[in-house]
Amino acid sequence: MAGRGKEEEGDSVEAQENMHVALETFKESLIPIGSEEANKNVFATIKVMVGGIRRRLVDLGNVEAPEGPLKIQLMIFNKEHIPLVMEQLKEDGFKPRSDPGSQYVKIDVPPPTRLQLMDIAADVDRRTKSCVGALTKIKSNTSQRLMKALENEYIEQKIAGVANKNMEKTFTKLEKEAVKIGMIKKIEILGKWYSPDNDLEKILYKTYQEAQKKKIEKSESKSD
Repeated sequence: MAGRGKEEEGDSVEAQENMHVALETFKESLIPIGSEEANKNVFATIKVMVGGIRRRLVDLGNVEAPEGPLKIQLMIFNKEHIPLVMEQLKEDGFKPRSDPGSQYVKIDVPPPTRLQLMDIAADVDRRTKSCVGALTKIKSNTSQRLMKALENEYIEQKIAGVANKNMEKTFTKLEKEAVKIGMIKKIEILGKWYSPDNDLEKILYKTYQEAQKKKIEKSESKSD
């Protein structure tokens, strides 16, 4: 019984570790998301007539922004398609350019619109909710295992209580952290257009603003 108790307590520790993994995975998924995604998404909707068939531009080449979000670079797989791509881009109001013999088509684009940025922020929201959902599932599944072990007398009430308490504490902390990470990413994307989406974000945003204010004051006092 004592051995099983340790095993069930270990489930709680494992659950907490899995929660940390879920948070790290979420953080990594946000790294490539930014304003350049908004411009890339525009090119994902463009279709080019090739051999009598309308094909998506993203199937004909890669859309990249190596020099920043306002300088889009298309790497076209088949050079023979470049004139067709150039023609379509001009029809869509862009001013593409390409060097002879190159596989690349370059386009300077205007800053993304508020609507485009809101779409990217919505993707961040979706990923945040997915992370919180993963944390909730880990906590729920482990709680059920602990409850079953308690019912079958494989674990003592005290051990189950401590395990659940520790897991709940970790969940609350990491849920808050996930929302904060998502919020900061949305602020980076939306800038002045950002506004909190829920009560937790409102609380975190207030703390974030106070921290930023102190940071500015500290920086100004040093320059004096």
